[in-house]
Amino acid sequence: MNRVMTGIAKMRCRVFPLFFLWVLFAPGLAVAGDTGMELSSVVAGVEAHYQSLKDFQADFVQVARILSYPEDQRSEGRVYLKRKGLMRWDYSKPSKDQYYINGDEVIQYSTEIRQARKVKLSGKGGVRSPLVFFEGLKSAEKDYVISFNSDSVFDRSTRYVLQLAPRDSKAVALRRILLFVDKQDFHVGRIDQYDLYGNVTELHFRNVKINQGLTDSFLRFKAPAGVTVIEQ
Repeated sequence: MNRVMTGIAKMRCRVFPLFFLWVLFAPGLAVAGDTGMELSSVVAGVEAHYQSLKDFQADFVQVARILSYPEDQRSEGRVYLKRKGLMRWDYSKPSKDQYYINGDEVIQYSTEIRQARKVKLSGKGGVRSPLVFFEGLKSAEKDYVISFNSDSVFDRSTRYVLQLAPRDSKAVALRRILLFVDKQDFHVGRIDQYDLYGNVTELHFRNVKINQGLTDSFLRFKAPAGVTVIEQ
């Protein structure tokens, strides 16, 4: 993920939403937590819930708590996702930027200045789905250790809180990732990322719709007339 973020940082100075592009799962799933359910069962429930979906869209709220900023940085918009690694992020606040992801290609379209920037991440592992629970939890089990999170600050009355810790901090420059899983239907409604510098970014999903028949053309960027495209 740190390699992906390095390339993306050149495209935007504020916190980029796709902080979780490489969220993956790891083995060691037979540990029971305070929830009373085996960890392997929770992960299997998430897997089963999302494997039947062909496409996914939701409103999102992103809240970044950055140590060097006096106030939280809040962004809002809507995300669209389809299997085969196609994603689109439409921001509504504070800007109206759009992001298109196709495999290892990231395109940022700044509607206000009518400029698009394209970053190719070939050779860096590509861009994985930010919603790995949608694509499947078995894609890269070697990269993270998964467990039940035990922080007392989180309410667990209606959700499980899963924690992902990178096995190799040199490969993934993160401290941990948390997934908040609904106990009834195993829907993931929130993702938190903790980096090595004490910064925390939360991503909340609302108004989820599934299997709406999203087309590939809707998820691929096509430069409008008069828009400059810069390759980086």
